[in-house]
Amino acid sequence: MVIELSTLGLFALSAAVLTLIPGADMLCALSNAVSQGTKAGLITVLGAVTGVICHICLAIAGVTALIASSPLLYELFVVGGALYIMWVGFGILTQTNVIGLDNHREWKSRKRLYSQGLLTNLLNPKAIIFMLAFIPQFIRVEAGSPGIQMLILGIALIAIMFLIEVPLVFLAGKIALSIKQHPSIGIYINRCFGGIILCLACTILATRLL
Repeated sequence: MVIELSTLGLFALSAAVLTLIPGADMLCALSNAVSQGTKAGLITVLGAVTGVICHICLAIAGVTALIASSPLLYELFVVGGALYIMWVGFGILTQTNVIGLDNHREWKSRKRLYSQGLLTNLLNPKAIIFMLAFIPQFIRVEAGSPGIQMLILGIALIAIMFLIEVPLVFLAGKIALSIKQHPSIGIYINRCFGGIILCLACTILATRLL
């Protein structure tokens, strides 16, 4: 056995707690579910999960450690990622397309929904910190290949994301249908999500530039 069940259980519990803390990718998924329905939110979650898979592969290949070991490269990645998240947050903050309003032409395509989830997760600087600071705490040299252990933990993380984010997206979709007769409420919800994402991005920038 590569990873003890007790270690895997502790990792799952810790990862679940961290996943429940809303990040930019989850807020994007919930916002899209409110704006365009459950399917849109699920597509965004799928994009975010793809981002996690990319991070896991990069971590196993050592690319993540390489970025973190280069101060300039890491700073560029952090600033660039924060600026993208800020742009996404501003877009959500200012969008007016919600279920119940006749503006379907403004709705995001499936490709755009998927790309937003993917890039919001992939360019999130916190993802590198997660891979370098959190997951390695559960890897034991005596348990076998670190790469295989990281792969197992990564699969567990993806499963946890699905178990937590998918029900939340369905809930957001239900809320969207319930406020169909009052579209302005959906707009205010989007503004709330967008504002939080902007705050997250500004916090990241402030910690790097100030």
